[in-house]
Amino acid sequence: MQRQDREIRKQLHPSTDRLPAPGPGTENSSIPCGPLGEPVCEEHAEALKLFCEMDQKPLCLICRGSWAHQAYAVAPIQEAAQRYKVRGCRMHLENLVEERRRLEELKLTETQKHQEYQIVSEFEQLRQFLKEQEQLLLAWLGELDREIEKSQEETGSKLSEQISHLNSLIREMEEKCQQPRSDLLQVRGEFQLLGMISPGLEIRLRNLSEQNLTLKETFRKFQVKVTLDPDTAHPWLSLSEDWTSVRGADTQQDRPDIPERFDMWCCVLGREGFTSGKHCWEVEVEVGKGEGWALGVARESVRRKGQISRNPEGGIWAVQWWEGDFWALTGPGPTPLSLTQVPRRVRVYLDYEGGKVAFLDADTEDPIYTFPPALFAGGKIHPWLWVCRGSQLTL
Repeated sequence: MQRQDREIRKQLHPSTDRLPAPGPGTENSSIPCGPLGEPVCEEHAEALKLFCEMDQKPLCLICRGSWAHQAYAVAPIQEAAQRYKVRGCRMHLENLVEERRRLEELKLTETQKHQEYQIVSEFEQLRQFLKEQEQLLLAWLGELDREIEKSQEETGSKLSEQISHLNSLIREMEEKCQQPRSDLLQVRGEFQLLGMISPGLEIRLRNLSEQNLTLKETFRKFQVKVTLDPDTAHPWLSLSEDWTSVRGADTQQDRPDIPERFDMWCCVLGREGFTSGKHCWEVEVEVGKGEGWALGVARESVRRKGQISRNPEGGIWAVQWWEGDFWALTGPGPTPLSLTQVPRRVRVYLDYEGGKVAFLDADTEDPIYTFPPALFAGGKIHPWLWVCRGSQLTL
């Protein structure tokens, strides 16, 4: 259609400076012009006043009467030129509108991409900020945890000193009470001195009681309930139905030989395995006529078959009572412990991240032994018990 428009304009407004000079081979290369420069028919030299819609070419009146164009629709050339001009403008306008729509879509796409990039950038900044805040909080919590642990250790040490001092005073008082009456009269001044210091002693006892309650509350927060794993129990161990008590059996138990079971040492592990946090539990001791027992914690990877090393190098942190002596199972050899009496209940304290394993007398809160810091390296740590025949341990 644009070609038609150009053809009509060319016929109506020829450019004389572009017409080629007459010569061979140029007869049909352009439309001839009349005396006034108007386009004329090549065949009849008449003015081109009509336009053939079918052939899309201008005609003169003589051409219109020829048989070649009688059946075709024709129109005045000015009218056809105007019509094609309007049609060409409309098409050009439509093209411009379409181009504008395409550019607007492109602009919208670019705007969306910019907004998406901005959102991603802001989200990345927020993520980085939250990560930094998390690191700050973790550092603060770590410092707080260390301060709490230090305070607990200092409190425990002070309590032990105060309890030891009170025990000395009590023994001294008991010894004096056993003396004859005449001797008591001779030491009357000493009793008066004790009476003079009793208010201070009363304050110390009150403070000691409050600190003891605080320490008990701290341990109670980390208290966990543990049970025994029958799949690990040695055949010469007898477990209670609720898996909370173990004793050395008089006869061998009928248990399958599986990889998890101890086959030489009369040991059993707790079902619970810890990989983080602070935990404590208590073990009640009933020696009876038994020769000994041991309790503590062990790695899940501890050796089950054959001879085992009952020390940290072998994956075990424990204390042991054996034939009247108390020991910490350290490496390369055990460490003797000086206790005034065998504890009836032992509290086991595990701090996984701190690598700490400690034992206390649950009745007196006296510390028994604390192992040097260990590196558990992500492995599970289980309660561990060893029982001789005649002895019994209860969780």
